[in-house]
Amino acid sequence: MTGSLSGLRVLEVGTEISAPYCTKLLVDLGADVYKVESPAGDPLRRWGPSSGLFEYLNAGKHGVTIDLEAHPDALTELIAQADVVVEDLPAGSADRFNWGLDRDALQRLNPNLVVVRISDYGQEGPRRTRQSTSLTLQAASGWINTRELGRTPVQAGVRIPEYIAGSYATLAALTALRVADAGLERVIEVDVSAFESLLSTLAYPMLMAERLKSLGLPSNSKAGPMLGIVRAADGWIGINCLTGQHWLDVCAMIGLPEFGDHQIAIMLGGPERDEFFAKAQPWLDSMTVADLVELSQAMRIPAAPVNDGASILDCPQYRERGFFVESGSEGQRFLRPGAPFRLDRTPAQPPKPAPRLGDRAAASSHDRRTKPAASKVDDVTMPFADLKVFDLSTFWSGAYLTCYLGAFGADVVKVESIQRPDAHRYSGSLLRSTDDWYEIGPMWQGTNLNKRDITLNLSTKAGRELALKLAAEADVVVENFSPRVVEQFGLDYAALVKVNPDVIMVRMPGLGLEGPWRDYVGWALNFEQISGMSAATGYPDGPPCNLQGPADPIVGVHATVALLAALEHKRRTGEGQLIEVAQIEVGAAVTAEPVIEYSLTHQLRQREGNRHRCYAQGVYPASGDDEWVAVSVRDDADWAAVVDVVGRPELNEDPRLASPEARLHNHDAFDEVLSRWTAARTSDEAADCLRRGGVPAERILTPDRMYDVDQLRVRGFYQELEHPLSGRHRFPGWPFRITPGPRRHHRAPSPTLGQHNDEVLGALGLSDDELTKLRSDEVIGERLLNA
Repeated sequence: MTGSLSGLRVLEVGTEISAPYCTKLLVDLGADVYKVESPAGDPLRRWGPSSGLFEYLNAGKHGVTIDLEAHPDALTELIAQADVVVEDLPAGSADRFNWGLDRDALQRLNPNLVVVRISDYGQEGPRRTRQSTSLTLQAASGWINTRELGRTPVQAGVRIPEYIAGSYATLAALTALRVADAGLERVIEVDVSAFESLLSTLAYPMLMAERLKSLGLPSNSKAGPMLGIVRAADGWIGINCLTGQHWLDVCAMIGLPEFGDHQIAIMLGGPERDEFFAKAQPWLDSMTVADLVELSQAMRIPAAPVNDGASILDCPQYRERGFFVESGSEGQRFLRPGAPFRLDRTPAQPPKPAPRLGDRAAASSHDRRTKPAASKVDDVTMPFADLKVFDLSTFWSGAYLTCYLGAFGADVVKVESIQRPDAHRYSGSLLRSTDDWYEIGPMWQGTNLNKRDITLNLSTKAGRELALKLAAEADVVVENFSPRVVEQFGLDYAALVKVNPDVIMVRMPGLGLEGPWRDYVGWALNFEQISGMSAATGYPDGPPCNLQGPADPIVGVHATVALLAALEHKRRTGEGQLIEVAQIEVGAAVTAEPVIEYSLTHQLRQREGNRHRCYAQGVYPASGDDEWVAVSVRDDADWAAVVDVVGRPELNEDPRLASPEARLHNHDAFDEVLSRWTAARTSDEAADCLRRGGVPAERILTPDRMYDVDQLRVRGFYQELEHPLSGRHRFPGWPFRITPGPRRHHRAPSPTLGQHNDEVLGALGLSDDELTKLRSDEVIGERLLNA
């Protein structure tokens, strides 16, 4: 059995995480990847204990060690044999031209090539050459925020953002392959921005800020989740109220029903919050994590353990699903995450060893990818125009997948009901100021562009029969409910293949289709907690912290990657298949470092706050209310520039700060120097002064400023669309540019409830009288019942 991408030849010229994770996903799906390293090797070989993270990201790749400085033309044969090149050279790097990776050189060597370029800000725009680190990119994109009330804003831990850029790069690469198959005889260039990738995983804060401002409300709320992460007798647990009813149930469970009316005040950190936790903590202290999870789940309250690198290996759901697999070489075996998706006809194979430094694998001319005899892509701006997608998704992760397909041409038919519409409509709807309040929620609108919307009451026989007819005509069916929901409606994969044998079905359950926790309730924050994302984020002397949102789009990107690979397999063989993407497994895949490190050393590394293992950095207060600037000092040159900017030449003689090692050892003294200087300046002034000296520094971006970023304006990241009820708004696009290829949303704006009932159901052959009866029977409709 071969992978979905069998025969795809990929050349990787990249280091660290983003580019290797991009190609790791391609390896998981069956591609042949040739990794180019210098004689010094990928720096990730020296990151952490025994290069376990390098092994995880590069397992199964062919190694090619080349001194490109001495032999700049050594890539020629590999490029000529490749279908895709992935590189992460800085924008404007001379090496791109010296090594034959510029567009003109690639066009001469291989005019059918896709080249994916990953950089911090993209290949164009005023920030393209800006010095950056993971910390400053997180600050620039709004990823650093107040995760623990009363503390300095903090970054996401263990380099999670770098995996996100890599996953978007994989998505872009597979999309660009469809463009290349149109036979243009020219190189297809993909420009991936890590900065935009991070912005793309946020819960539309710029739209929320715009809505709040229009209502006269503060646009940068510091509200926390309810309850969020709390301490139990033997560890941390996340109890995450998604609805008002969840909160009432929590108050009843704890024995504090009198706080049921104080949800908003407690979320906003008012005095009621301290009073509530003072009374709740003794009860929490009396319960183990396992008992609290069991009790909460029995009451259908979303609760989950906060796993770290050790406890995650004992988590029953991961263990019984066999997610963590053994990897490494003889004498140094360890456990690491498996593939973040499961394809039933083309499953990922057990990991092979990573390449050794010094390998010189040569590209074989055999088993090459076959291009389609006749491409179905007539318009390269809509490479998915031949796809019919039946969208049964709810909330965010599944809808993000279908929004992407629709943006680039797919005909997406989304199913809701007037009895129970997609509850994502309620996210951020805020005040019910009009009868159409459920149509104008920013998060709903942002995730459901590019679709047609119908309503079907699937609890009725007529509704189920119509749904099955639509599924029978679809190329792809997508759902992300908990297990058993589509089964009870007769729309599971086993039922679909009876009427549509070559359908591809994507199922995205939170905890997986099988396992002892398959029926647990949960949402994004639970999945962050179970997968280790939360335990890796926060301060060493504080609680684990939620990332507050990005799990859903991250899962959506990985599921789309798996789907595009399955479509490639179907193109070759005619076979459809079932794809399962468990959200907790995607979360663990992008949080691989803690479990790998624990498996190798049997020691847990503390949360690092805003610090870095190799150099000093931090987030510091600036003048003004809640203003902050992130600064990284990577080496002595950066430190010399800092000393010059802050105007304290005596620091050159301070032995506590004389080297990267000394600054790490005396980090508090380093922080005192930076915070004293930044506190006397605005965040923009401080960041600008440091950047002029070549030091990575960024003001922390807040939602109310996300529309006013020069880089996004030049790159056309936002697209203005007009909704008939809420007016004109600017919506985020996608964090890459494919040239030639798609750039914009295709079908807009987001549909109203049941807007396309007549259009879609009429195409099935239903008469006007039949549609009228379906409305009178409340099988379909265009208004929310009991609104």
